[in-house]
Amino acid sequence: MTKWQYKMQIVECHLSPILHMARWVVETPEGQIKEFQNVEAYINKLGEEKWELVSAINGTDQNGTITKALLFFRRPRA
Repeated sequence: MTKWQYKMQIVECHLSPILHMARWVVETPEGQIKEFQNVEAYINKLGEEKWELVSAINGTDQNGTITKALLFFRRPRA
């Protein structure tokens, strides 16, 4: 039977309605803040480390705008 290692990552989205762009921010396990513009590239990077995205939940502000996502990953234990 496969034993799994799990990872939960909160990704914050900072929208710029003027620029029609979004800035995505994550906090690393070391406590550093990383900023990126392409969530897909970030998830693919985790995939290269054998993490599989298994679920995602979004969070919204009082206006219904998505401001963060809670991503759940897993990978087989070594």
